[in-house]
Amino acid sequence: MPTVIVSTIELPEKAKELLRDYDVVLYELPRLGKEELASALSRAEVLMCWCGREFDLTRSINSMPRLRVIQTFSAGVDHLPFPVIPSNIEVYSNAGAYSVPVAEHAWAMILTLAKGLHRPVLNAREYLGNEITSPRRIIESTLLVLGTGGIGLEIARIGKEGFRTHNIGINRSGRPTEYFDEVYPTNQLLDALPRADIVAIALPLNKYTKALVSEKELKALKHGAIVVNVGRGDVVKEEDLYKVLKERQDIRFGTDVWWMHDGHEEIPPMTPLTTLPNFLGTPHIAGGAQREIAEYAMIRAVENVIRYLRGETPMNKVSISDYV
Repeated sequence: MPTVIVSTIELPEKAKELLRDYDVVLYELPRLGKEELASALSRAEVLMCWCGREFDLTRSINSMPRLRVIQTFSAGVDHLPFPVIPSNIEVYSNAGAYSVPVAEHAWAMILTLAKGLHRPVLNAREYLGNEITSPRRIIESTLLVLGTGGIGLEIARIGKEGFRTHNIGINRSGRPTEYFDEVYPTNQLLDALPRADIVAIALPLNKYTKALVSEKELKALKHGAIVVNVGRGDVVKEEDLYKVLKERQDIRFGTDVWWMHDGHEEIPPMTPLTTLPNFLGTPHIAGGAQREIAEYAMIRAVENVIRYLRGETPMNKVSISDYV
């Protein structure tokens, strides 16, 4: 009997070609009518989704009695309604699919902030003499990366190979990781922060990382620190960030990810962060702004489903206990 796969979006042709070598029936929801949709969901064993606005999993989960696997197209899975997902269903993320473009974006923000290019100052004396725009050295600086997964690893690699940075990593266990000179568990974050010239946040959002960076951590930053966030907005406490950046203009902060309000990212945010001269924001475009990046991510997700079809263990299994 073929494995029924339901994708909430249309897959690129290359992804479909990969599936043709296996005994599967693929349904793409944008191509289905109402009756076809009900039939497809009732037969689905694998669901591939963003599970955001394009598909309401909370309302549909009871229509999929045969569902065994959820594979996300996104790297983060904090948008999934974990309380309603039955325990017999395994969830796999697409971690690593966006590592290169997101890490490049992180470094673009780091360099922009370091060289004061985030403010349009055309007078040389004002530009060089202003704490908000005066250029800062990157070569041989200390880089602290929160999260040593795919994105964090790539940020560290670029730093090490391109700028000879001394890399400190923070992860839950303190497990050593390639491209990091030192790695510490999350409970030692406060000890590491004062050492860092640059801090890059590349953490997923779960019950352990939500509001991990609050006023206490931000105030522990050394003078002149540069901080960028390409993980999730709510890893940093929004109100505390606004307060500290307003008080300490020596800190320069950039983010591509924003804070969730009423179920969606609020851009601009609730606090007037964007009015601060030491703040830089981009509208969550690091990972999937270009079509080729999105297609690559979808192909990666299909390749992981193929591991399941082969009877192998897929990558990036999500620990649901991290979210409920």
